[in-house]
Amino acid sequence: MAWVTVLVVSTTAVTLLTLLTLRRRGRPDEERGATSVDFSANLALAVYLLVLAYAAVLCRDAISTSQADVQAEAETLTEMYWSVAPIPEAAQIRTQIREYSAQSANLDWPLMAEGEMSPVPARILEDMRAATLRLRPVGKEAEDLRQDALLRASEVAHARAVRADDAEGGLESIFVISMIISGALVIALPWTLGMRPTRQSVISDAVRVGVVVIGIGFIMLISHPFTGVGAVGPDALQAAQHQYDRIDGQFPRPSQG
Repeated sequence: MAWVTVLVVSTTAVTLLTLLTLRRRGRPDEERGATSVDFSANLALAVYLLVLAYAAVLCRDAISTSQADVQAEAETLTEMYWSVAPIPEAAQIRTQIREYSAQSANLDWPLMAEGEMSPVPARILEDMRAATLRLRPVGKEAEDLRQDALLRASEVAHARAVRADDAEGGLESIFVISMIISGALVIALPWTLGMRPTRQSVISDAVRVGVVVIGIGFIMLISHPFTGVGAVGPDALQAAQHQYDRIDGQFPRPSQG
């Protein structure tokens, strides 16, 4: 990936620049050198924690937004099912709504982790909208229901497009790069003193490395709304199938179609 090259080049450049600066400005006074390095390390730690916190907020917001979008899509499908259920001629559309919900859950979700969507549910949605347009129910009340179903079908199409955008999203590379660079400085700067390791320094090193690695690892686990920890699942669309069953209880499907 392109950001990997940027990350390697940026990390190398920053590391070399830092080492050269410390070497030129360093003093024989060991305490002064330690103070300067401590200040730089603390500054890098502050930048790292700031980027980490901001990235965590962005990832959490992306997951929450994606969850709300999927829930809205499922609710719109349910409302469309309510609209067509009283129309005897719309039995095919009821089947298509069920099929769209099931295929979206089964086919879209495995691909959404890679930012892609299956073409199968999209074709079902097109057929469903076309069938609703061709529907010619008897009576004004049934026609009003058909119009409402058409509106819902349009909303489903929009919801699907939004879900596709959510799947293509994720944490921007600049945040990952910033975390890795600042984290590397937090780890490496104290080592530039060239001090012989002691028990206390080893413990300090372990804590620094642990904080950086765990922080970056956690962000990577929540960096995409449809993968990792807290990933948005197709639960809402699967639950909609039970709603369809209850609607069928109120408006039994014709034995044919």
